[in-house]
Amino acid sequence: MIRPLTKLAMAVSFAALATAMPAAAEYPEKPVKLIVAYSPGGGTDTAARTVAKYVEKHFGQRLVVENKAGAGGQIGFSALAKAKTDGYEIGFINVPSIQLVKQLRENVPYEMADFAPIANIQLDPVVVAVNADSPYQSLAELLEAAKAEPGALNIGADGPQSNNQLQLIVAEDALETDFNFIAFDGSGPAIKATLGGELAASLPSASAASSHVDSGRLRLLGVFADERSPLFPDVPTVSEAADTAVPSVGASLRGIAAPAGISDAHKARLEQAFADVMADPEFIDHAKTAGLPLKYMDAAAFEAYLEDADAALGKYIDLMK
Repeated sequence: MIRPLTKLAMAVSFAALATAMPAAAEYPEKPVKLIVAYSPGGGTDTAARTVAKYVEKHFGQRLVVENKAGAGGQIGFSALAKAKTDGYEIGFINVPSIQLVKQLRENVPYEMADFAPIANIQLDPVVVAVNADSPYQSLAELLEAAKAEPGALNIGADGPQSNNQLQLIVAEDALETDFNFIAFDGSGPAIKATLGGELAASLPSASAASSHVDSGRLRLLGVFADERSPLFPDVPTVSEAADTAVPSVGASLRGIAAPAGISDAHKARLEQAFADVMADPEFIDHAKTAGLPLKYMDAAAFEAYLEDADAALGKYIDLMK
């Protein structure tokens, strides 16, 4: 039989122990790494750094961008798939690039099931860009030169096997023309090569090209979209400029994902933080000024989109091989 005094002593001891034990830390308690599968200066990197700037006040911690460029995004996507699941490593995934890499290559060290979608941020079309001093004043002139010398004109973009290259191949098929494709580790390096006169043209994302167009260093000949972009209302769609229907299949969907296996609580905290950012008036105004086309999807909608996009790529895969 336990005596009353002993019971009291035990209660006091347990209370003291509970007071001495540290409370479980609330997530997040330190900065979170944000993996970007492309080089600095491109559309994904620009979006990542803009989001990172505004998420801290909604999340309570900084997002630290880490560029892991190379192999058309494969290096960065693979790093995210194999990252720790403790909530401190997340990243951008790009559709359809992440799926093209998986469907077109052997021994790619990730499956789409390795990613836990959090939120989509952008839908960014591909544009046809030339140096402001380029002799090509219109898309028709560029196409005429390409048809006169098939395979001679260099055109650069993210690659290999990126959404930008997919868009080029589909356009070449529709327009019966042939360029010499040069792959870069993102829109940033492709734009740099365009400005340096190394390319006849490039196919960067609209957001990556925006500041260079505003500064007068780049000129756009067309936008791969069904309608003119609100970013560049005076630039025709490629179908308009070429007077031929060209499927717009290369727009980059950019969203946030965590490695599969992240806890429900940490995932929910991330979902809420990005939902708050996408509704933040300051962020929205900054995105407009910076030329970042936004397209929000919550985790469920983003996951459903990924599944549908994976299936829809089938009819274009043979063109990429």
